[in-house]
Formats: sequence, C-alpha cells, structure tokens
Amino acid sequence: MGLLATALSDGPPVEREIYSGATIVAEARTAIEDQRSKISIVPGEGSVLGVWVYGANVYAFRNKSGGATAGMYKSTSTGWSEVDLGTALNFDGTVTAGEPVPGDSGTPTTIVGNGGAQGDLMGISYSGSWSTGAKGVMVLTNITGTFVDNEVLKMPLLAFDTGSVEISEGDSLVGGTSGKTATVTSVTISSGTLAGGDAAGYISVKNNSGTWTNSEPININGIQHALVNGAAEPAEVTVAKADGTQYAQTLQPGGKYEFSTYNFRGETTGITMYGVNTVDNGFSWDGTTFIKMQTGMTTDTPEHVATHQKHLFFSFPNGSIQHSSIVAPNKWSALTGAAELGIGDDVSGFSTEVNNVMSIFTRNDAYMLYGTSSADWELRKFHAGAGAIPYTLQKMDQTFFLDDRGITSIFTVQYFGDFQSAVASDKIDPYIQNKKDNAIDSIKVRAKNQYRLFFDDKTGVEMTFINKKNQGLMPFTLAHQINCTVSAEDSNGFEVLYGGFDDGYVRRIDSGTSYDGEEVSSFIRTTYYHYNSPGMRKRFRELGLEINADTTTTLTVTPSYDFGGTYTPKTVPVSSSYEVTVAADQWSETDISNSSTGITVVASERVRINGIGTNMGFIISNSSIYDKPITLQGGIVEFSNRGVRR
Repeated sequence: MGLLATALSDGPPVEREIYSGATIVAEARTAIEDQRSKISIVPGEGSVLGVWVYGANVYAFRNKSGGATAGMYKSTSTGWSEVDLGTALNFDGTVTAGEPVPGDSGTPTTIVGNGGAQGDLMGISYSGSWSTGAKGVMVLTNITGTFVDNEVLKMPLLAFDTGSVEISEGDSLVGGTSGKTATVTSVTISSGTLAGGDAAGYISVKNNSGTWTNSEPININGIQHALVNGAAEPAEVTVAKADGTQYAQTLQPGGKYEFSTYNFRGETTGITMYGVNTVDNGFSWDGTTFIKMQTGMTTDTPEHVATHQKHLFFSFPNGSIQHSSIVAPNKWSALTGAAELGIGDDVSGFSTEVNNVMSIFTRNDAYMLYGTSSADWELRKFHAGAGAIPYTLQKMDQTFFLDDRGITSIFTVQYFGDFQSAVASDKIDPYIQNKKDNAIDSIKVRAKNQYRLFFDDKTGVEMTFINKKNQGLMPFTLAHQINCTVSAEDSNGFEVLYGGFDDGYVRRIDSGTSYDGEEVSSFIRTTYYHYNSPGMRKRFRELGLEINADTTTTLTVTPSYDFGGTYTPKTVPVSSSYEVTVAADQWSETDISNSSTGITVVASERVRINGIGTNMGFIISNSSIYDKPITLQGGIVEFSNRGVRR
C-alpha cells in the first residue's frame, strides 16, 4: 500500500479549542447541535412525573401512551429504555414453618405452587407478622408454569439435627452418603444449640439435586455440620397462600414523585432507591428488582418518603406517618419494629437535621423526631406556626423551605419563630406572597450555595445563602415548565442537576449555554441613583462597565433617567439603547505558566451615553444561544452637573 503526501505537517498535532479568541467556532456549534439532535424524549405522554439519579443512572417516570399506566425509564447511550418492573404474586395465609429469603438481600428461595409452578423469590414486602398471618407481595423470576389464586405456596426445607457448626446463607451443602447437593437460603434453629452439638431445625434450600438419606452428614467443604433428620428430605413445606394469580407489575398513572436513596444493610450492594408517587404503593428499586411496599394501609398511596435511623418512612393523608421494621424496609410489622406516628395534619415533607434528628413539617407546624426506633421515639413540636409548603424542603447547611411568610430555614425559625424577621425573602415579599401557592418543586445547588424554587407558570426564584447569610435573591423565567427536579452526583463525584419538564424531556440544568437550543434572554436592572446630589440636574456622558466574560459577546445598555421620566417636562432623551461589545477574559494554561502574561482579568468596556436627569438607572441585557455567562463586577458613570432643578 502506498501513500501520496498532499501536505507537510508543521509541528505535532494540536487539539483545536472550541473557542477561538473566546468566540465559539462554527464546527463547535455544529457539534453542539449534533449532540442535541441525539437527545430523545421520555416515551409516553404528558409531563415527566419524576426524575432521580441512582447508581450513576438517570431514571424518569412518565405516563404511557393512552394514560392507563405509567412507565419507569432509564437513560442509556441509545436513548430511554423502559425498565421491566417484573412479575409479582400477592399472598396471604402465612404460617410458622419459616420465612422465605428474597434475592435482593440474600440467596433467593425457590417458591413452589401446588399446581407445579415455581419461581425464584427476588423481592418481598408484607404487613403483619409472618408467624400469625402476614399479607403482601412476592416478586418472582425464572418462573415456570403459572401460579393461580388460593393455591398453597411452598419452599423446600431440609430438616436437620445434631447441629454443631454454623450453617450460613449461601453455603453449598453436600450429602455425605447420597452426594446430593443444595444451596442454603436461610437457617432456622428450633431447639438445642450449636455449642452443645444438639441444634435442630430447618435449612431452606434451593437448587436441590435430589432426595437425601436420613441421618447422613450435611457437609460443607468436606466438614460435617449436622445430620439429615428424615427419610424424604428436603420436604416441600407450606409457607403462604396465593392471593390471586401472578401478574406483571405496573405503575398507576399521574401523581407526584419523591425519592430517597439509602443503604439498610451496610453493604455496597445494599444501596437502594425508594420512592412514592401519591397514587400508588411506595416502591424500591435496587437496579434489578422492583418491589411495591405493602404497609397494610387501607389506601396505600404514600405522599412523602424519608429514610432515617434504618427505617423507611412514608406519610399518608390526615397526618399518618408509617415506618417500616428496623433494618427491614420491606417489612411492616409491629412485632419487628414498625409503627405509626400521628401529627394531626397533612405532612409537607421530611428532612434530617444534626445529631440524627428528623424534622417533620406540615403546612403550619414543625416537629422533631428524636430516638433510634419505636422503642424510644420522642416526637416534639419544634414550632407552632412555622410550617412548609409541600415539595419546598431542601437540606443544605440547614433545612430551607417555603413558609406562608416566605423562604425561611430551621436556623432562623429557631431564633425568630414565626415572625417576619425569620424570613430570608422579605425584600421580595410581594412576589413570594403572590407565588407561594404555585410552588411545585425545589432543588439545592451545592456548587453555588443556592436554594431554588419552581412555580407552575415557568417561573422561579433562587437564593444564594453563604455563612448563614442571604447573599441575594433572583426571580427567573424558564422557556419550558419544570415539573420535577433532582440534585445528585455523577460517577466522578461532580454535581449534576436534572429537571423533568411538561413536554416529556429530562434536561440537565445549569448545563450548556441555551434553553435546549433556544436563546437565553437575560437582563439586570440597577437602582436609580442621584450621585450624591438629588436635586441637581446632570448630563450623563459615559458609562464604564467592568465585566468578566468567557466569550466575546454584545450587550445592550439602556439608561433611564428621572425614575423613568416621571418629571414634566421629561428630560431628553427619554430612552436610548447602546450596544457594547465585551471582549473575553478567558484564562488558559499558557497564561498561567507565563510570568509576563497580559491576559485581561476584568474587561473594562466603555460606552458613550447622552442624557439629562437628576438620577439614572440602567438595564443591561443580552440574548444568545452560545455565549457563556457574563459577570458584571461594577460600573463607573461619568457626568457633569447642569444646575439645580427648579
């Protein structure tokens, strides 16, 4: 093979910057639009109902076409992929023979129906005591046959006695005489002790290879641990009764989703995503198994979720708070630590404060839950009159929320109660009062120390809070209606913000330079200032702007005189707009290593203006698709006095 040279290289290859002279180059714009074209809508119809980041993956929930059910979708390199929620079987009529072990927490038990159907138990949730009659749902996989209503459900148990060495879940058993094999899913000792060499009970097994011989050794790695107790072992032992036939799990349409990620087992495999949606059972997802939680409530549709002190908490209408058994989010039995707390009003949300204290908010009050379990819970009213509007709670250095009086926090309520002095948004109180009943979601932005509220009319407000001080509030308008949000970390530990919108898209917030390809219009308006002489008329001649900009861009400056020309006769000109080009000040690696660098740290751009008035304010505006953010550091106004206004 031969090559024909058509050019000569001039030095080694150099990767081209997408910003040339800090102005985005044409091919970079093309690349941006090419990537945007690959972004796909979440399948289905209507608004995105919920969005969450779990295991470095983005999940979204949206009604399916036709609106009969909702779907759970996972973002992949090729678009959104629907998550199979699995096959489930409801059950009741549990007995004392033993409790099957699900695969989401151990080696799955094989469940066998009287009619011959069988499947591996991957997840389970129930309310009540297993030994006295629990009711719940099993999630099964590797199913053969079909489970039918009211049939007896069994699991294989290998009876043993003369137990002297511990047998654990996951152990591989071998019969010392028959050579039969099986895998342990759980062990129940009903009498005796291992130390005494007379432990007896049952071993729940799966993948059994045949019938074991009575009194033969049960070996693990060639060492005897116990003896088989019976001539026809393992035996199929009844554990429950089917309550209906097997079915594919679905989600009810609509609702408002809320999530929490927590590890109940203390193992890396125990990190699990929990959610509620106001219209269906609460649920969990561990990346493999989807389980609908069965709390035993008559209307089992929780509204808010929290994970606290190894318990899963759900709130229900009319002030009912239910929590799971300790270290067992799938079990809701008083015998194993589940309980109900009542506060007499609809819960607005949960948050976790210092020293593992959980705050519980209603619209009008705040409570604190102390303790570690139902054995020592102590629910105290934190403050009467200071409450939260639903979905506005965010935990930052302290818990922020929207109260009827405005944006406030646990810290300020503690010191100022329900007085206006506790409100951080008092400077824009008319705006907040007009919008508060339209709040639909909130988000924290760690990188900017910001708390953001979103309203149902494509507007919102953000507050920057540093060192327990409000540094400023800024209302904003979005091009699309946001419905749900999530703040999380990606696989590299960097903060990512996502929003689910009414047009079915999940968009990354604070990313890129446009509204999904549309122009971003922005402006700031300064206050009117009299320049130390309120009654003196002045001719304003020049405005110097000190600006940081990472791309060269054009701003429009519009001065306004005498409070917008309210005096008669009006000063001239009434209004004029001036364009000013801002040069970029972007640093590069070369600038940092160059001792004689000449990079502009802050660009000083000057624009000549012409107007007469006793005071002046101005608007600086910009509209762009590709420009990076611009920071105004300050401004210098040149003017000359013209005499006292008479």
